Amino acid sequence: MTGAGPETPAEGRAIAFILLTLVALSWAGNTIVARATTDEVPPMALTFWRLFLSAAVFAPFAFRDAWRKRDVIRRHFGLLNLLALLQMTAFSALVYTGLHYTEAINGNLLQGALPLCILLSGLLFAGQAVTARQAIGMFLGLTGLVTIVVRGDLQTLLGLSVNAGDPLVFLGVFSSATYAVFLFRRPAELPMLTFLFVLLAFGSIHIAPFYVAEHLWVRQLPLTGPALATIAFIALIPSALAQLLFAEGIRRVGATTAGYMIYLTPVFGVLMAVGLLGEEFRGFHAAGIVLIAAGIWLAVVRARSG
Repeated sequence: MTGAGPETPAEGRAIAFILLTLVALSWAGNTIVARATTDEVPPMALTFWRLFLSAAVFAPFAFRDAWRKRDVIRRHFGLLNLLALLQMTAFSALVYTGLHYTEAINGNLLQGALPLCILLSGLLFAGQAVTARQAIGMFLGLTGLVTIVVRGDLQTLLGLSVNAGDPLVFLGVFSSATYAVFLFRRPAELPMLTFLFVLLAFGSIHIAPFYVAEHLWVRQLPLTGPALATIAFIALIPSALAQLLFAEGIRRVGATTAGYMIYLTPVFGVLMAVGLLGEEFRGFHAAGIVLIAAGIWLAVVRARSG
């Protein structure tokens, strides 16, 4: 994943959609695990160890190249720190903290708004235009997401209340969206693996003071089996692996198109709940999945063929 491969443009896009589907699957697992362990794992501890362990996973494959290209890193030090702050530090810390205070239904809605945030961030910071087809596809996908999350009950949506966690989760999602918009500015001299290793290392440094403060004055990470298993899973799958796949997917098809695929996250969340937790598959689940699929098809497939 260091550059354009020999595949045709169509094959490259197909690979990108497979990678982004895997990202959505891993992020659905991340949400389920993180919410299930909010009483066990403090948010700053989860963020620090997620980033630090992910960097450690990449280190055997990327550290030597990063050292050889330290002049490149020095020249782009500000940009690399900004990207690390947006995607590695702010996104994780804000979302994990917000999930300690917001309701699950609010958190699902806000995290599922990543495609909308990508369009908004691109419009605000990069002057990217939004086509009518993209807007309609985004609306259909968002409608499907809302249908699933509120279980087809309009009164549930009307009764939602804003709490302390909601703005934190939204800021985290918007931070990730801004990262996606500016990812094209990644230094070409840094292969994707080296680039992500540098960002994870910088992110670990960014969050370290907050982790120390939380450890000393708020609460400590318990050395229990569930807590350690949570950190190991999130560091390896939703962080190390998914970050690599997400960045490569964006490289192949662009941030806006990649963002639509994240609508699949709540779909996988529903399927996991049905398959793993024995929950019932209902009509509103099917309606939401159909709307999400229609939105992705309209925004991605039709945009390609039109």
